[in-house]
This record gives sequence, structure tokens and C-alpha cells, in this order.
Amino acid sequence: MKNIAFIVVLLAASITLAAQDRPAAQQQRPSAQEQMIRRLYEAQASGSDSTFYEAHQTLMAHLKKRQDWATYYRTWMNRVIYEVNHKRFHRAYAEIHRLTEDMKNRHQEQYLYMSNMGLGIFFNNCNQPEVGEKYFRRALRNIDAEKDSVALFNAYLSLAQSLSFSRPAEAMACLDSLPQQMLRNPIYESGVLGYRCIIANKMGDRESFYRYFTRYDSIRHHQPGQFNAANLEQVMVCHNLLQKNYQQALAWCDSIKVPLTATELRINVFEEMGDWHQALQASKLKDSLMLVDERESLEQHLMDMTHDIDMFQYEQEKAEKRRMQLVIVGLMALAIIGLLAGMLVYRHKKNRRLKEQFLQLQEARRRTEAGQAIRRAFVSTIQDKLKSPISVLRGYARVFNNPNFLLKPEERPKRYSDILNAARTIESLMDPMLDSYAQGEAGITDEEKQICINALRSPLFTLINTAELIIDSNGQIPHEEYMQLRTGVCRDAYHVATSTNQLVLFSLYGDDVPTPKQDRMGLNEMVRSILNSYDLHPSAIDKNRTLDMEFSTTVPEDATVVVSPMLHELLDCLLDNADKYATGGKVLMSCYADTDETYSIAVSNEGPVISADDAERIFDPFVRLSADEHSLGIGLSLARRLAVSMGYSLVLDSEYTQGTRFVVSGI
Repeated sequence: MKNIAFIVVLLAASITLAAQDRPAAQQQRPSAQEQMIRRLYEAQASGSDSTFYEAHQTLMAHLKKRQDWATYYRTWMNRVIYEVNHKRFHRAYAEIHRLTEDMKNRHQEQYLYMSNMGLGIFFNNCNQPEVGEKYFRRALRNIDAEKDSVALFNAYLSLAQSLSFSRPAEAMACLDSLPQQMLRNPIYESGVLGYRCIIANKMGDRESFYRYFTRYDSIRHHQPGQFNAANLEQVMVCHNLLQKNYQQALAWCDSIKVPLTATELRINVFEEMGDWHQALQASKLKDSLMLVDERESLEQHLMDMTHDIDMFQYEQEKAEKRRMQLVIVGLMALAIIGLLAGMLVYRHKKNRRLKEQFLQLQEARRRTEAGQAIRRAFVSTIQDKLKSPISVLRGYARVFNNPNFLLKPEERPKRYSDILNAARTIESLMDPMLDSYAQGEAGITDEEKQICINALRSPLFTLINTAELIIDSNGQIPHEEYMQLRTGVCRDAYHVATSTNQLVLFSLYGDDVPTPKQDRMGLNEMVRSILNSYDLHPSAIDKNRTLDMEFSTTVPEDATVVVSPMLHELLDCLLDNADKYATGGKVLMSCYADTDETYSIAVSNEGPVISADDAERIFDPFVRLSADEHSLGIGLSLARRLAVSMGYSLVLDSEYTQGTRFVVSGI
């Protein structure tokens, strides 16, 4: 958690600093009490638990005997802050609860704002600044600004810290609301200036940063005895980053005692330096540190709820609020139940309609010779329904495959909802699509159908679960973890879209029905367009290899051919196969003329060579040469069926020994 040190130190110091701002007649303190306060601060700085607890207990007993409740409760808050700083959140929460109970039992409700301040600090340290903001605002509503300017000062400063995580401009406005008389004290002024420097740097306001830093540095050098050094290291890191003194910035990072704050600042320095390897290592360390904090926060969740209920018991309108909450929760529960029931009914009706439609197609096929035409019409209907979700998944796979494409957190729910809806549409149509394929002339066995289900369902469910996780996170997933999830979404979206499209086409063109050719176009222009529109497989990122896509031709530029749009799908299958199994180098697509006055298109890569024994077997559906491969295994089989339906031939060039080379002839 950033910038905690300043708030904590200022709250702890308020016990003595408050006395400096009161009239001279009220500043008289027994020397024994002054010594106990000094001893407490020294023990707090030493970090020794036993020394601190002993000094704290001694001072508390003294103040209780004098019935100096204002100083008594501020000293008690010092114990809360000490536990928070040492990440002992359970102890800190217990102390806040005891502090609140003590105030109520002694009828000192005017100091209850301290409990809210303690809860704000607690949640800020638990990486929940939005909850901390709520409690700091509660504290502000209960502070007597005229009688307790120190408390008002600390509350505004604490609220500014909570806001600085997501709304730095509002945080700066909070600092502008600080009591001006407090800023006449160099300790307060230097502390606030340091915090202003940090927020100005976060906002990218260099002019404001240097204006605040000039005054801050002046107090530091000319009034060292009254300089608040709580945030000095962070300010100096920001200053050296702006000056591009990276080594000095790293040296200041090393002097920060809070590991998470130091790690976050090192990440900023490494990113400015362009040292991405060090930035990645620092990010991993940051994630591990944050996991520790998050685990503590989760362990306190149940206690937080108990505390909230307890707080409601002391509010005047507690019964009415509780009743309203129960009514709202009940209405929400009924609404959710109704929504779920409606969704179940809708899904049942939808599935029943699909099942009835498919049964009608089966019955029509048995009764008449026109069954195959009906089946193809049904598959075409499914294809029409799948075009949009397949296009959505391919589109997102394309943009997510580019590491420079970034989504703002607030944009993610809409984008991943599109992916989720597309995936669920494909899921709802998977069984009818496979069943329709099983009824074709080529048909598939139960074993082959299970291969299709396994190859599609696993990445499909992974895609759905990952998309739901990102949507539910509401933009709160750390960037590194989010990028890993996005890579998985990219890979699974590409796999699901490609496999689903191939399976539909395989079912549609598996009956040996000729495909009409009616589009006349330039051969070279068409092949270039297909190559340029192809996106590299997302798995290329994992393979850590560079792959170039090249085109060559010996065909004249004015040569034209009459083709079917399905030639594009055929060549996409060959490009996908070449991309998937290439180990580097290039994928080459070439055109040349044959002796029979037709043309051929070849697609080759650099990688493993297919043996002569497997030269024909690879064109059989559901054949996978590697046991570790989890694809459908129908890409090459689909390519050959498309080629046959258009009157072409597709073979493996056995003379090519640098990888694999497939040739489509008779164009």
C-alpha cells in the first residue's frame, strides 16, 4: 500500500503536536508525562514489541488516572497504528473494537471519530482504499473542527490518501481543505508538501511537483529539526525519476523500510529505464507481497461483518435500517430467483425447440430421399448462427494477439461479455452441430464424436470461465495476472473459433456435393489478399519463434481464374497447419502455372518433415501424428474435401525436405 508511512507518523505525532497548537495556558504538561510520551515514540521507532507495549501501557495508565480522555484515546490509537504498520491486522482490529467499546462505556462518544479513523487506516492497509474512504468521511462528519483542528487535519489527510489511489485530483482537493493554521507548523507543512509531491507526480503534473518540491526541500535543508521525513524516500524517488537519475532513484528505493512500497517504486524506475526484465522480477515480488496482505484481509472479513452489525446497534435508527436492509435483500433474492427461473425456462424452451427441429430433420431423412438436402439446410442454419460468434472470437483473438493492444479496466466487462456471449452461443449449438454431422453420408463414429467434444469443450469452458472471472473482477485484477489471463483468452478464442468453423464446414461439405465456382478474379491478387488477412496462431507467442509470411509467383499479374469463395477456407486450413507446426523461418505461399494450362498454389513452412508412411494418413479425419496434440485433427481432411468439391487436388509434396509443402492443383 502506497504512502501509508506519512499518515501513520502524523497520527502518532498528534498527541504532542496538538499541544503546540493550543493556547499557552493549556500547554503545561507534567515533565513525567512528557518523558513517557518521548519514551513511547522512541519505542515505536525501535520496532521492539516488548519495549513499545511496556511504554504504551505505562502512558495509558498515567492518562487514565488523570482522566485526560482526549490524549488517552489518541495514545490508544497509537497502538492500533503500530499493529497495522507491522501487518498484524487481527490485533489492530481487536484494538479498534476495544477502543470503541471503551468510549461508549465511558460515555465519551465525541471521540468515536477515532474509531472510524482507525478503520480507515485498517482498510487502506488491506488494499481496500474505497472502504477506507467511507470511514474517513464518517470521521470528518463527527469531528468538532473548532475544538480539534489536529483531528480535522489528520482526517482530511487520511481521506486524501484513500482517494489518491484512483482519484488523485480529488485527493489534491482534500489537501486544499486542510486547516491553514496547522500548516504554519513546519512539521505539518513539510509532511503535506511531501504528500502533494507524490500525488502531483502520480497526476503527471511536473510544474506542480517542482513548485511543491522547492518548498519541501527548503524546509528539509534550512529547518531539519522541524522537517517531517515520513515520505522523504518516496519524494526523492519521484524527483530523481523526473531528473532521469535512475541509479539515485533506486538508491532511495533501497532506503524505504516498507517492502511493498519500495517494490512498487522500483517497478516505476525499471519501467522508466526500459529494463523490462527487472520490472518483471519486481512485479512478481510485488504480487507475492500483495498476496500476503490479501490473505490477511480475507481472514478478517467475517470479523468486519460482526463489527458493522455491532456499530449499527449504537445508531439511533438501527432498527429501521436493519428492517429496510432485510426487505431489500429479500426483494433482491426474489428477483434473482425469478430471473434464474426465467432463464431456466427460456433455456429449456430453446433446447426443446432445437431438439424438436433436429428430430424433425432425422425423421425427414428417413422418409425421403431429400433428407441430405434438409440436413445441409439445417447445418447451414447453424453456420449462419455461428458466423457472428466465430467472427467475434476471431476478432478478439486477433487484437489480443498484439501485446501492444490494451483495454482500460472499465472497458473490459463489455469486451469480455462479447466473448462470453459468443462462447455460450457456440456451446449451445455444439451438440446439434455434432449430431447433424453424424447423420451425413461420411458420418462419424461415437469415438470420433467424443474426440470432437473433448477438443472443443475443454478450451470452450476454459474460455467461458476466464471471461467470467475477468468480468466479475471489475477491473481489479493486477496487470501482470490480467495479461496472462488475456493470453489464455486469446489462445482459447482462436482455437474455439477455428475448430468450430472447420467442424461446421466439414459437416457441410462432407457429402461430396460439388461446390459451384462463379467468382472471376486475379489469381495473384486473390492469394496475396488471403495471405495478408491471415493472423499468426496465438500459440506462436509460446513457441518463442519468429515467423515471416511471404508470397512468390511466376504467374502473370493479369492471369484470372474462376473460383469459389470456399477456396479461401481451403487455403486458411493450409496456412493454419503451416503456422502451427513451423519452428521458425517463414511460411511461403506461391503460385505457378502447370503444363495443362491450370494453376497451382503451394503452401510451405520450415519445420518437421512428414514421413512417406503418413503422407496420405494425415488427410484422414481425426488423425493426429503426436499423442500430445489436442486439436480436432480435421484441418487437412477439410482442406482436401473442399478441394475435391471444387474439382481440385490437394497433395503433400514428398520432395520438399525443409518442412512440409502442400500443393493445390487444377485451379
